[in-house]
Amino acid sequence: MALIKKAMFSYSVFAEKSLSACRYLAIIVAIAAPVSTAVTSVASVAMLLTWIVSGYSWSSLKISARQPAGKMLLVFFAWLVISSLYADTSWADKITTLSSWKKLIFTFVLLGLFYQAQWKTRFVSYYLAAMSSAAVLSVFLWLLDIHVRGEAGIIMTNYTSQSLAFVIAVLCCIFLLKEPLSRVQKGLLIGLIALFIVNIFFISPSRSGYLALPVAVVFLFVNLYGYKKLPHILGVMVAALLLVALTSTTLQQRIKLAVEENNNAQTSENLTSIGVRDIFRKNTWELIQQKPLLGYGTSSFKAVYSAHVATKYQDWRGESVSDPHNQYLFVWLENGLVGLLLFLIYIFTAIRQGVVQQSYGVIAASVLVAFAATSLFNSHFKTFPEGHLLAFFVGCLLAEQGLA
Repeated sequence: MALIKKAMFSYSVFAEKSLSACRYLAIIVAIAAPVSTAVTSVASVAMLLTWIVSGYSWSSLKISARQPAGKMLLVFFAWLVISSLYADTSWADKITTLSSWKKLIFTFVLLGLFYQAQWKTRFVSYYLAAMSSAAVLSVFLWLLDIHVRGEAGIIMTNYTSQSLAFVIAVLCCIFLLKEPLSRVQKGLLIGLIALFIVNIFFISPSRSGYLALPVAVVFLFVNLYGYKKLPHILGVMVAALLLVALTSTTLQQRIKLAVEENNNAQTSENLTSIGVRDIFRKNTWELIQQKPLLGYGTSSFKAVYSAHVATKYQDWRGESVSDPHNQYLFVWLENGLVGLLLFLIYIFTAIRQGVVQQSYGVIAASVLVAFAATSLFNSHFKTFPEGHLLAFFVGCLLAEQGLA
């Protein structure tokens, strides 16, 4: 009997340590997502392995399934699988596309792991520490005009990943300003916010960051301070954006370029960032109108779109592509109006869960609002760095507390 009790105790200790390792690895993935695809991939696999060997996997999945966002994730992913059955593509293509949505599976798993407040606190603290160091290094390289990855000051996978990572860091800082902190600590947070804003608007040329920050910050402030403060919040935000617009050469150049590309979208002889999105939108919508309810099936976009444009254009407009740079049009074309509605309901449900929960859930809801906005012009739910960043922040911080 004593040996049995000792063995049970040893296994209990091992299981708890495995679960802690799993949570720390989740934090590592969130930090690594915008920086290194290799570290993100390895840490993600290690996280799943430690989760499985902990013996807690089935219990955590049940916790995830009890939450509103978890339920909608299951429904949406089930439709993705069903939709793949009527896609006129190979099984390899179907599996590849379903795999590109695996970030949602990570979110579902994490909803059942981060139900304790101390782990959410660690998550935010470690993330802020890492992003603060990255922001300082970025400014240093920018001032010295040192190029590491493209533009001076860009040190992460790309400028969009870096910008969105810093947008999330700003949200974390704003949230923490409501905590009972000393003047020194609050001053440090305000300084970090300024540092991140310099990175987002003066160093990074990412238009996604320009859109995500004001949208997410207004949403977060409203939920922290109430709708009665909305006029004041909007006033301060408009004033701050005007100041940035008048002082940031990078922002001015990117906005000017966007306007020019949009005006020449239909006549340009060369592929441009805004022009190609206009072509994607137009042709994707034409295809959606032919099968609006059920779509063409999961994994069908590349084959269907490529066949459609090949007969219309003889230049860059007729090139084969696998994504329209609009998450909602992508889902609608592949999974129909049914899939799009399920996807939108998941987003709404997750945002509502975060708002109702308050605490760290408000950060998760604000992050989701930001990515929902940028996904009008990108597919950030599916792209590797942004998709993992979103999935892990939503999963870890949205998890309802005290469900275990």
